[in-house]
Amino acid sequence: TPSGGCELGPGSANTPSFINTFQRGAQESVWETIPQPTCDNLKYGGPNGYLDLFIAGSGTPQWKYTDAPDADARAIQAAYWADTWAKAQGKGSQVATTVVKAGKMGDYLRYSFFDKYFKQIGNCTSPSCPAGSDKSSEHYLLS
Repeated sequence: TPSGGCELGPGSANTPSFINTFQRGAQESVWETIPQPTCDNLKYGGPNGYLDLFIAGSGTPQWKYTDAPDADARAIQAAYWADTWAKAQGKGSQVATTVVKAGKMGDYLRYSFFDKYFKQIGNCTSPSCPAGSDKSSEHYLLS
C-alpha cells in the first residue's frame, strides 16, 4: 500500500521507490522502454509527467504498475513443483504459505487471457471497438 509520499517509496521514507521499466510507447517495443518512477507526481518529464512520452496526459498525478504474466506463470509453475516435491518428502508444510500465494497469483493471472482493454475479440482495429462482456474479450492466450 503506498504511504509516505510519491517519491518516498511504498512503505515509508526509508524504503525505495519502485521503477517501472516496462511503460512503452505506441510501438510496444521492449527495446524502447523508458525507466521511470512507479509514482508519477508530474515533477519530472513534461507538463504531464512521463505520460507525455507515450500519450496525452491528464495532468493528474498517478501510480503506475505493470505486470509480466509470463513471469507470473513461471513462478506459479515453480511453486507447483516445489509443492509436489515437498509433499513427496513429507515436508509440504514448508512450502504451504508460498503455494497459497501462488494460487492467489494464478487467480489474477487469468486477466492476462483477456484483451488489454477488455474489448471484443475480432476484426475491429479502431479505438471505438465495442467493450466485451463475459468472455467475449478473452483470447485464451497469455498476453
